[in-house]
Amino acid sequence: MLTDALKQTIQTAYSRMLQNKQLQTRPGQKRMIAEIARTLCAVERDEDGRRSAPEPGVCVVEAGTGTGKTLGYLVSALPVAQALDKKLIIATATVTLQEQVLQKDIPDLLQHSDLRFTYALAKGRGRYLCLAKLDNLLRGGGSADALRDLFQMEVDTREGNDQALYENMLERLNGGDWQGDRDAWPETIDDGAWRAVAVEQGQCSGNRCSYFSSCCYFRNRNDLDKVDCIVANHDLVLSDLALGGGVILPAPADAIYVFDEAHQLPGKGINHFTHSLRLGATAQWLDQLATALQRSGAQLQGQGKLADLLREGIDLAHAARVTLQQTHTLLQPFSDRAEAVVAKGETGQFVFAKGVVDDFVCQQLDNLCAELTSLAIRLEKITAILKDCLENDGGEVDRARAESWFLLFGSLEVRVAAGAACCLHFSRADDSHAVPAARWLVFHDNDGVVDVSLHTSPVLAADALQDKLWSSCYGAVLTSATLSALGSFDFLAQRCGLPSSTSFHRIQSPFSHQEAAVLRVPRQGFDPTDTAGHTRAITELLPKLLTDKSGALVLFSSRRQLLDVLEGLDPLFRRQVLAQDDYAKQELLRLHRAAVNRGEGSVIFGLASLAEGIDLPGAYCTHVVIAKIPFPVPNDPVDATLGEWVKAQGRNPFQEISVPEAALRLIQASGRLLRQESDRGTITILDQRLLSRSYGRAILDSLPPYPREVF
Repeated sequence: MLTDALKQTIQTAYSRMLQNKQLQTRPGQKRMIAEIARTLCAVERDEDGRRSAPEPGVCVVEAGTGTGKTLGYLVSALPVAQALDKKLIIATATVTLQEQVLQKDIPDLLQHSDLRFTYALAKGRGRYLCLAKLDNLLRGGGSADALRDLFQMEVDTREGNDQALYENMLERLNGGDWQGDRDAWPETIDDGAWRAVAVEQGQCSGNRCSYFSSCCYFRNRNDLDKVDCIVANHDLVLSDLALGGGVILPAPADAIYVFDEAHQLPGKGINHFTHSLRLGATAQWLDQLATALQRSGAQLQGQGKLADLLREGIDLAHAARVTLQQTHTLLQPFSDRAEAVVAKGETGQFVFAKGVVDDFVCQQLDNLCAELTSLAIRLEKITAILKDCLENDGGEVDRARAESWFLLFGSLEVRVAAGAACCLHFSRADDSHAVPAARWLVFHDNDGVVDVSLHTSPVLAADALQDKLWSSCYGAVLTSATLSALGSFDFLAQRCGLPSSTSFHRIQSPFSHQEAAVLRVPRQGFDPTDTAGHTRAITELLPKLLTDKSGALVLFSSRRQLLDVLEGLDPLFRRQVLAQDDYAKQELLRLHRAAVNRGEGSVIFGLASLAEGIDLPGAYCTHVVIAKIPFPVPNDPVDATLGEWVKAQGRNPFQEISVPEAALRLIQASGRLLRQESDRGTITILDQRLLSRSYGRAILDSLPPYPREVF
């Protein structure tokens, strides 16, 4: 329960924070603090402090822009976590927010309140240098040859020489000027160069490694066990949960999670439990694997258990390669029925209706799964022997060779097992009472040769989050400026599988929407169902609409329409436009701010990724133009499969999925206008369906209460 002492701790910390920073009390922020503390402290515990309640304490808080939600969850959840002897794990969806929490919000709280706590940033292994791989690359000779078999595409065919980079890394490590963190390296590191020295899944031998005592990753991982608060991101938390929890981060049972920007959690949750297998690429690395097994076996001169396993592995790799080619041939005819797609390098996409795959395809994939599984088992046995060689500092191979071989075969074991898992998830039948998985094929043009890849994904993150998170964590807070859709939290609850005991709270923004902005909608002339006419109307209107010298943001749902409008603009107006695809995000924003500062005016043309997570306060954005209602992409396999299932239940997928999703996206996009209390401006949505269709009026009514103008 929420004790009087804990209440006093929270109230005092909040009061001192406001007083020392000369801030005004925000009623919404106070309510957020109270609801979070009350929910987390209501969880029943056993005598060891473990959750004994059947469900965790989950508090969902939709806090409008300007509420101060970061301070709200920090000042409430931190004291509660300390009192319950739990770790507080804060997960953000964007790097920008993560940096704000780390560099501003937490230091502010420590400086201006009486709370005392420690904190650290958590990153995955892939952000840290592997000393063993660096040593192999710099040492050269036989131990590096095995690595080149694995990294043939990334290292051997790379242009230029990265030797100087790696020598510089070693020098800075030895001098204490760098701790092996990619993000702390003073220059940008090419992805290929970094992959050659970073740990991939399956390559880390842990405390058996010669470099374990000075390992860059484990040094950071050990720090996490000593702090009260860990700042991570959604992807890292979900990766940890996918591994069973407690592998990268503290165990869920010992943690309280805060998911900031929680509207992204359902989508990210789906992404982390998807499987894919590209047949052409798989054939290539199976050939590389067979070669690596053969070369390694030659060095052992055919003796011992390891040599036997290497020979077995060669036969299994060849057998899997043959079955893979048969699978490729079997799937080629589906390209004749594939829908055209616009993604680069892709020629078509075939989605299996309701996730049901033809029996003959399932049988073939079962065969491929069996062969890949057998190969993965052999590789697992090989890596187990290599681990023993590392642990005992001797055995069938010497330590130096065991380390380099482990890097090779450990990574390939993960690849083979992932391929087997994709085949299994693709071919197995769904429970008739459950929501089906989406299953689809994508065809690629590979220099005139058509390749095919398999994809399978849950259509809701609910089951995975229930199994991996809600069933075991102590408590959680989900917060964002936009979590409800059409006035209800049902959409979020369904997609995240939230526990039935979850508490939901909506806190209005303190901004005066009635005074700060105007929402403009056309009565006619802007019908997105007439693509060419809609594009023409936008092209003609924008120069008349955006006439001042401040900043504007124009958001499109389609890259094709963005490019068509850009091409059709008057050249004089075109000079003010910065298009998203032409620049990296941060450079785009820098150029935009610079132009506004010079008094020249600037207009950003962007897609969905600029509809949230960017801050352009004041004159940097006085007008947000949204091309149309941002409905989900109609040919998205996940949404299509979910829609088919909803329809089969006698429900309306458009009303149940597409409309709430569009409402959420529209609120996020329009939220780019008001970032601080002094902001003023206009939102124009160029879609007449907001007035002419019943669903449009429902979406319009879900937006903040801006005064409306119809033109």
